[in-house]
Amino acid sequence: MDKIINDTGYWLCLGKNPKIGAVGFRRILETKVSLGIILNSSESKLRRFGLSNKLIREILYCQEHFTPEWVISELKRYKVSAITINNPSYPRLLKEIYDPPSIIYFRGRLDLNSLMIGVVGSRKPTDYGKHVTYDTAYKLASNGICIVSGLALGIDSIAHQAALDAKGKTVAVMGCGLDKIYPTSHERLANEIISKGGSIISEFPIGAPPMKYNFPARNRIISGLGQALIVTEAAKDSGSLITATDALEQNREVFAIPGSIHNINSSGPNNLIKRGAHLMESVSDIYDELGLKSPEVAVAIRKIVPRNQLEEVVIECLKSQPKHIDQIIKEISLGHNKVSSTLTIMEIEGKVKHLGGLTYRLNN
Repeated sequence: MDKIINDTGYWLCLGKNPKIGAVGFRRILETKVSLGIILNSSESKLRRFGLSNKLIREILYCQEHFTPEWVISELKRYKVSAITINNPSYPRLLKEIYDPPSIIYFRGRLDLNSLMIGVVGSRKPTDYGKHVTYDTAYKLASNGICIVSGLALGIDSIAHQAALDAKGKTVAVMGCGLDKIYPTSHERLANEIISKGGSIISEFPIGAPPMKYNFPARNRIISGLGQALIVTEAAKDSGSLITATDALEQNREVFAIPGSIHNINSSGPNNLIKRGAHLMESVSDIYDELGLKSPEVAVAIRKIVPRNQLEEVVIECLKSQPKHIDQIIKEISLGHNKVSSTLTIMEIEGKVKHLGGLTYRLNN
């Protein structure tokens, strides 16, 4: 127990105070003084280590409120593990960014040194955005690439789900402590990620709420973990473009999927392409740019057998591309209740896939 406390507990005590952050942690480590001594030193002694008054106040706060034993027991209570930046298993690429998190908290199986690619985009994607995100993430995950995203509504959750459907791995980076899932509607998705060999991670300690200013910090981890970042749909001022900017500053390859000039969600990717991001038309563009061998994947097309004439009409309607339920209703000229109940049954039977936001595609 003493060794665990010496190696990790003092890190966790300082990590409980978000005001210290990655920059404050770096300044503490630059003193070359052990964290055990830092957390047991008086205010006057901390000054002699060359630390700022502000940082000293935050260290004294940790001394007063936390002990190594307590923070370790808290993690165990929530089934959360932690890895520090001095651990050999800490992700190599993430360590290379300007301000890597000093501690990564995680639930699930942590394997952050495999080939990873981030996928981000709008919380309110179009049917086109949903389709291209699912297709891209599915193909990459099928070929052993881990998909990294932020568990947010829209593009993030579609990318995670596509990776799971492909029986691949995915990592969700949270903007809050891992004692809670945000948004709460994605608790099932988070649990599925964990149960299928992926992980949810955060630099924020247990109890940290999902504050607005946490998410730009979260974004640099999404981009920093992978070799590349894909932006599917995003407005000009969206958080996805902050992530893309982080990726460019981290010397990551950025791929943008072009879209209609009349679609506000395409303005972000289109602008990234003008700024020098790679225009992505297929996953082979990613393999070519990263110098990876593009695998030949045989995709088995499953024949979907309709139970009745209504299912047959729905299948025909969805053959070309995924569609929102309102578009399906319009094209086949039937009432909402009939179409909705048919889609529900077809989803249960595995004939269609719900991509979120009442948009469906054939599950073949």
